[in-house]
Amino acid sequence: MGVIMSEAQRKHVENCYGCSPNNPIGLKICFEVKENLVIGEFQSNKNHEGPPGLIHGGIIAAILDEALAYAARYLSEYDIRTMKETITFRKAVKVGEQLRVEARILEEKSRAFILSAKVFYQDNIIAEAEGTLLKFK
Repeated sequence: MGVIMSEAQRKHVENCYGCSPNNPIGLKICFEVKENLVIGEFQSNKNHEGPPGLIHGGIIAAILDEALAYAARYLSEYDIRTMKETITFRKAVKVGEQLRVEARILEEKSRAFILSAKVFYQDNIIAEAEGTLLKFK
């Protein structure tokens, strides 16, 4: 999966906790853009554990937040800051599993985007979020 990014986007991802391959403690989510959809993959490991044997909910929240921001940043010409997110957790997933996240812009307003994101294990939704992300030039 590879995406051509602007200079501003490259600066953002250099040490980004969510998507940088260079951050030694980051999630290293690899994103691909397909038309109006951003798709990312995440491989969990023992460092992402919360309840015994399960991925921590904060890791799932970080995956959703990163996907929302990445979608808004890549699918528009704006720098982005998260203003509000609502997350619904549906299922727990064991540590070590491969997850997929998908995000898209639902609506563009004058100062913000409304987006949605879903995290999947296999074809099951394990968590989803809706977020309002502010635009910055």
